[in-house]
Amino acid sequence: MAEVFAGFLCGYTVALFLTPVVAVLLMRWRAGGGLIARLIPAQTSTLGIGVLLHGALFLFWTCAGIVLGLLLLLMEGGGEALGSLNAPFTLFVAGLVLAFSAPVIIVLPRLRVATAVAAIVTLVAFGWLMPYMATWTRFDEAPPKPRERYEVYHVQVAGNDDVSDSEGEP
Repeated sequence: MAEVFAGFLCGYTVALFLTPVVAVLLMRWRAGGGLIARLIPAQTSTLGIGVLLHGALFLFWTCAGIVLGLLLLLMEGGGEALGSLNAPFTLFVAGLVLAFSAPVIIVLPRLRVATAVAAIVTLVAFGWLMPYMATWTRFDEAPPKPRERYEVYHVQVAGNDDVSDSEGEP
């Protein structure tokens, strides 16, 4: 369970970092004309586009994080290497990131920097941070037991040796 929650949090982190990068790219492309200018007219609010973009990135990256969390749960017990707690998982994520980002970097030179930033953020969040976050959680601990009864403590004030009951008798 901790791995899946760590994947969700890492996915949300990636979505937070990539939303401004993708939003700036879309606004630059919209100003340059072409297909993006037709899809996103100039009268469209930049803030509205950013909110919709963040919602889409949030759904995509958190779903990817949950799936990677399940995979991390299956790969439990991998050895430590490369500063990661689970080297096979980190290598798998690195291969996955490389498989998706390398073609974009090669084919679209205008997107090289943005794709490289996205790939590094994704690799660091999912490949390195996620195994650590899975160990930081406390899902395996049992919740504290509720008290069955409350104990009442009587405090005696210094200098007052007389203890009386509710009727006023000593």
